[in-house]
Amino acid sequence: MKLAFALTAAIVLVATSAGAQNFKTYGSAGDWEIAINENMGPGCVAIEKFVNPTSQVQLGIDATNSERTGYVAIYVEDADGVEAGEEIPARLELDGETFEGTFMGQRTDGMGGAFVPVNNPDFVMDLEKADALTIEYGDGYKVVADLSDADAALATLRECQDAQ
Repeated sequence: MKLAFALTAAIVLVATSAGAQNFKTYGSAGDWEIAINENMGPGCVAIEKFVNPTSQVQLGIDATNSERTGYVAIYVEDADGVEAGEEIPARLELDGETFEGTFMGQRTDGMGGAFVPVNNPDFVMDLEKADALTIEYGDGYKVVADLSDADAALATLRECQDAQ
């Protein structure tokens, strides 16, 4: 499976600057907001927000270098115990395949979370082939991003990035 190989080979363990996220709204598709992240190049990001707990999953493109990369991030409001730069054991499950690695902790805009870059921007776009992305991190934290409606969001993400 192309996606599995891309993720296995692509998880890179690097820290990123947590600073405030500088987003401009680009559009929306289903439950997903598509934004331009000025701190990423500019790069575009698809964001799905959740309640109970207030959290969000971000699937984005980092265009800060000539070779674009992708990233997956999760943020939870008032996430106690998550410190910027902290290495957090994590597991991604994508349509039954599990990948383990280390996310880097971040604090931004009153939220704590974790960020993992992938060196293949196609990884993010290939998520449209999946039904769900489960992210487990730290001590028992788990978020499931329903990707069944992500096709339109990822098409809009691609359109957004092409316009940058």
